[in-house]
Amino acid sequence: MESRIENPDLGRASERSRRYDGGEAPTPLQGAGTNVSIASASSVPLRADTGLGWLDDTEVTTPRTAGVVWRRFRQDFVALAALVVLALLIVLALAAPLISTYVTHVTPDRQDLLHILRPPAAPHYLGTDELGRDVLTRLIYGARVSLGVAGLTIAIALTLGALLGSLAGYYGGAVDAVIMRAVDVLQSIPSLFILILISVIFNVGPVSLAVLIASLSWTGISRLVRAEVLSLRERDFVVAARALGADGLRTIFWHILPNVVPTMIVWATLGVGNVILVEASLSYLGLGVQPPAPSWGNMLTNAQQYFFHSVTLVIAPGMAIFLTVLAINLVGNALRDALDPRLARR
Repeated sequence: MESRIENPDLGRASERSRRYDGGEAPTPLQGAGTNVSIASASSVPLRADTGLGWLDDTEVTTPRTAGVVWRRFRQDFVALAALVVLALLIVLALAAPLISTYVTHVTPDRQDLLHILRPPAAPHYLGTDELGRDVLTRLIYGARVSLGVAGLTIAIALTLGALLGSLAGYYGGAVDAVIMRAVDVLQSIPSLFILILISVIFNVGPVSLAVLIASLSWTGISRLVRAEVLSLRERDFVVAARALGADGLRTIFWHILPNVVPTMIVWATLGVGNVILVEASLSYLGLGVQPPAPSWGNMLTNAQQYFFHSVTLVIAPGMAIFLTVLAINLVGNALRDALDPRLARR
C-alpha cells in the first residue's frame, strides 16, 4: 500500500519531483542547487529550489525583478533627475585629482595670502576663502570625504544591523531578547550627544568617524530585518529548506536574507542623507573631520565669520549638502515605491 505524506509542503515538493522525473521540462527559473529569488518579503513571490522542485508560496504576485523595478523607477522623472545629479556628484568626487590638476591647477590645501576672499572669477571659479584656498577645489575634495564617510558608515551599519536582526528574528528566545534590549538601550540615548562626547575625547578622522557613526546607526535596520525575518521564517520555502537538512545560518543567508534585500536597499539610500547631515554637523562644530582635510561641514565652520566678504563660502558647501541629501532622498523614495508590489496594481 502506498504511504501517504502528511506534510503538505513535502507533498507538493514530492509531486513536483515526480513530474520533473517523468520528463516534464523545467521552467527557466529552475536550476541546480538551492536558490531563492531576490524579492520583497511582504507580498512578493518567494520561491526556493529544494532539490525536489520549486516550492511556491501560495500568497504571491509577480516577482519584482530588476527590469520591472527599473521600468517603474524611470516613470518618476523627478527621481531620474535626482539620480543624474547624484551620479554627477559622485563622478566629480572621484575625478577630484583630475579637476585639481587640469582645471583649477591648485591643490585643496594650497594657500595664497595675496588673493584671499576673492569673488568667483577665473581661475578661481567659486572664489577663494580666508586663506586664499580655492573654494571649488576644496568643495570637490570635500565631496570625496563627505560621500566616503556616508558610504562607509552605511556599509558597516547595514552589515551589522542585518546580521544581528536576522539572528534575533530567526532564533528568537534569549538571542532575540539580548539583541533587542541592546537596541533599546542604544536608541534611548541621544546619538548626537554621544558622538560629540567621543569626538571631544578622541581625535577622529574620516574612517574612525564613519565607524563611530555606524556603531550608533545600525539599530534601525536591525529592527526592520528582524520584522521581515519573523514574517519569513515560517513560509513554505523556509520550512522545506529546514526539512531537507539546512542549518540555521544556511537558512538565514541563502533563503531568508535575499528576500530582505529590497528593504535593506531602501534603508541604505535613505540613510546616506542622514549620515551626511550628521557628518556635516560634527565637522561644523569642529568635532568631525579636521582641517586641513576639507569636508562640506568644516568648510562652513569659518564661513560665518566671512559671509559678508564672500557669500560663496557659505552658499557653495551649503548647496552641495542640500542638493546631495535632496537627491538621495528622492531616489530612495522612488526606489521604495518601485520595489513595493502593492503599488503596481494601482
